[in-house]
Amino acid sequence: MWDGYSTREASELVGLPESAIRGCVRAGLITQDHRRVPLKLSFRDLRVLRAVQSLVAGGIPMRRLRQQLSALRRRLPAERSLAELTLAAHGCHVVVRERDSAWRADSGQMVLDFAGDDRWGQVHPIPLRREAVGPEPAEGLSAGDWFERALHLEEVDTAAAIAAYERALRLRHDAGEAWINLGRLHAESGNTTEAGRCFREALALDPGDATALYNLGVVAQDEGKDQDAIAFYRRALAIDASLAEAHYNLATLFDRGGDTRAAIRHINEYRKLTRQRG
Repeated sequence: MWDGYSTREASELVGLPESAIRGCVRAGLITQDHRRVPLKLSFRDLRVLRAVQSLVAGGIPMRRLRQQLSALRRRLPAERSLAELTLAAHGCHVVVRERDSAWRADSGQMVLDFAGDDRWGQVHPIPLRREAVGPEPAEGLSAGDWFERALHLEEVDTAAAIAAYERALRLRHDAGEAWINLGRLHAESGNTTEAGRCFREALALDPGDATALYNLGVVAQDEGKDQDAIAFYRRALAIDASLAEAHYNLATLFDRGGDTRAAIRHINEYRKLTRQRG
């Protein structure tokens, strides 16, 4: 009897990486208990994920998108789902369309001259200039300057942020944090090949970097290389046992592989760690 879509099935259907789907669940964008393994997604959940994919395609960086949709989720009554709303991209913001009006998802501020149609989940960007991020930097900036610029650009322009991190790394190849951030942006954009290369560069600089190992696990899991992902997550946890998301991802992998005992052990560790965070 059908009981829902797995994250891998949902990824194939909506065109988002599995890691992005898991991030949406943990951020509360989907009305699922993210501590449950196996995670099963409904038709309604797929509607939300398709909207997320459309908004990313409309130019909103994934991190900013999750922040804005999380704020919107908190504004809604508990019984309402994001799947009931018509969402669209307006510059670098998510807006909600209701009849003849539209308002920003993060603040509730009304948006004027919003154009669109009545098809749910379709993105109709208004010809709007992106938020100002300051003048183009002059030559001669340091690696640190480019890194700080990249951090700011992550919120408004993923492609520009990637370019800024690359400039920083050309000036200072041993900047591990820049490699990690650059890899994350590639991963969120679905470019697992480049993401993996960046995380391996970070790991070569510091073989004890648990974040690089964890992210290599995420890339391997997105590529369907489950055994490689398990090995990376285990290595990351051996260095930093507080990586709750590594336990969660291991639980999903072991459940998919039929090792129920290991899945339960890791989901319990995940619950314990996330309770401590709270």
